[in-house]
Amino acid sequence: MTLPRNRMLLALAVIALAQTGVLATMVVDRVRLIKTGREITLPIIPVDPRDLFRGEYVRLGYAAARLPTRLLEGPRPREGAPFYVVLERNADGAWTPVKATRAPPQEASPDRIVLKARSTYRWPAATSPDAILEVRYGIERYFVPEGQGLRLEKLAQQKKMATLVAVDARGNAAIKGLIIDGKLQYEEPLF
Repeated sequence: MTLPRNRMLLALAVIALAQTGVLATMVVDRVRLIKTGREITLPIIPVDPRDLFRGEYVRLGYAAARLPTRLLEGPRPREGAPFYVVLERNADGAWTPVKATRAPPQEASPDRIVLKARSTYRWPAATSPDAILEVRYGIERYFVPEGQGLRLEKLAQQKKMATLVAVDARGNAAIKGLIIDGKLQYEEPLF
């Protein structure tokens, strides 16, 4: 009678350990990305929504998320599949898309960086050189302390805001903080 009970306890312990391992891996990956990723700054346009479970956040929009379809080199990615966007730093410090590919490109220039993206909507059917694809990089939400969302929205209307973003070698991006008028105002805690 104790043998089946011991097996059940062992199975429950293994399941709990596996779940803890998965969560720990997610946290360690995020911390590694924020601590060691290459930093870029992207100008933003915030909106103030709420998430019922996680609290108040600022939805961030980026000019670099409007990708001209003419920048795609090679075949289109499958619907919903990730692809890679190469951003280049302009003379004024802004980062703009210059190329998109299905496979991760190798970029050695310090003025270029690769971000992993997904299309927000379907790729336009038209091959017009003016067609635009809305993309997301996984850095479109920034959770803020309760009551700060409206304040940030008002600041965005009055002042220049940007996001400090860490990018790893695989194109994954994470928000490190929010910059208001050139000063880091909100910094993402590691834990």
